Amino acid sequence: MVKNFQQDSGAVATVFCALESIHAALAVMAHDQMPKQLYKEEIIERILEFSRHQITDVMSAYDPTYRALHKPSENGAFEADEDEEFDADFGSSSKRRRSIKTVKVKKSALNKVSGAMNSILQKLCTILGLLKDLLLIEKLSDSCILQLVKTSFTTFLVDNIQLLQLKAIGLISGIFYSYTQHRTYVIDEILQLLWKLPSSKRALRTYHLPDEEQRQIQMVTALLIQLVHSSANLPEAFRKASSGNSILEVSIDAIYPTKCHEAATETCCLFWTRVLQRFTSVKTQDANELKVMMENLVMDLLTTLNLPEYPASAPILEVLCVLLLQNAGLKSKDISARSMAIDLLGTIATRLKQEAVLCSRDRFWILQELIEEDNVDKNYAKDACSICLDGRVEKKLFVCQVCQRLFHSDCMGVREHEVPNRGWYCQFCLCRNQLLVLQSYCKSQFKDDGKKSQNQSENNSEASDTITKLEIVQQMLLNYLQDVVSADDINLFVRWYILNKAFSSQDCFCIDTKGKIIYLQVLCVPMVQG
Repeated sequence: MVKNFQQDSGAVATVFCALESIHAALAVMAHDQMPKQLYKEEIIERILEFSRHQITDVMSAYDPTYRALHKPSENGAFEADEDEEFDADFGSSSKRRRSIKTVKVKKSALNKVSGAMNSILQKLCTILGLLKDLLLIEKLSDSCILQLVKTSFTTFLVDNIQLLQLKAIGLISGIFYSYTQHRTYVIDEILQLLWKLPSSKRALRTYHLPDEEQRQIQMVTALLIQLVHSSANLPEAFRKASSGNSILEVSIDAIYPTKCHEAATETCCLFWTRVLQRFTSVKTQDANELKVMMENLVMDLLTTLNLPEYPASAPILEVLCVLLLQNAGLKSKDISARSMAIDLLGTIATRLKQEAVLCSRDRFWILQELIEEDNVDKNYAKDACSICLDGRVEKKLFVCQVCQRLFHSDCMGVREHEVPNRGWYCQFCLCRNQLLVLQSYCKSQFKDDGKKSQNQSENNSEASDTITKLEIVQQMLLNYLQDVVSADDINLFVRWYILNKAFSSQDCFCIDTKGKIIYLQVLCVPMVQG
């Protein structure tokens, strides 16, 4: 199939033309306020069916192992279908997964992906992105949603198609956000994906993190984190707001953020509960493999623990620790379960201890701001940067017009040419002013008709007494995430998730000497306290 497809230029042109038509159709349907007559279920189902077949062909072209295991039979069906159900003891699936090691693929010119196939892959990535937009506009049938989930999860079984996998993560996250009735099904699909992955791909880390060290994690870990972010349902009015003024006009129930945080916690509980249930039900050999999978997930979550783009990593680990301290772990009658719990809890506790030592040794300036009282006299350096305490003349120092402290531009995370010659504010003072303006606006909207403030300065003075330093640092984090916003709305969900979490827990933030924001959270687990 793949060989004929690669050699027949006419077939390639026909397929690409069909994908262009799908692209055009989805671009129209994914636009806001289109007539309902456009969203015909039959057309959408044909789009999904054709896209699914092309994704399968692309996967076969990019991965010869996948092609050898999914050869079409005489009736056109695949010999190893992804819809295969799992036995209670994972018998059939375990045998099929381990048999992958014995498959021998003959190396040939077919392994070299053609330029035409690359073009088709790029077009499929665009189509998956438009399908995600369509999910938020039009409610699709359950059959279409299940087909999208199945197709998206199959992309994680193949190497060298990272861009398509990233689009699949976005699509699955969109389904998880919009179709709450299918969340349990999506979580079960993640577990099946972990079990389907060959042993050689279990710890394959191809998802690049946005940090200076250029670290990587597994795609499935990135998917899990994004699902937790998406489970904290963003108010629809926030998504449609086009400007800051329109967002200020949006009103939501005061208890809504708490419910969103509870929904995110439920997602963490659902995932780890299913994982631990399977650990206790599988055979010894499969239990060892499942333990390795959990260790890989924990290592990835610890890698993202201090990155502001992934605030859900901490609660995912927290829920795991809580479960391991109960009947599923240390209190279990199964010796293997207790041993696994000790290993995982020890790994997490060790990492948290290292982070605590790092914070106490480096003396982050933001932490000093948080612990110092407002009425304490502060002696700032008069000739050195307040962050790195370096006063070398090679680097230009900028003075904040409010606190009068000196800063290097790179220490504050900005370029030197972006700093104005006068009227410059450091991040701390800038965020404080932002909160003052926002608080003053809110008070003007909700004050009683019979109670008028005497002047605006009194409002500002009263507001300044109620704004805490922790809130200022939280605003710094939100500003950072807004500045690094990507083309999609992932960071929008991240910022909303952080706001929800601020209602129910106390977080600790800090900034290192290079101006990069670090998001530290203390896991509330008795074993790692102190």
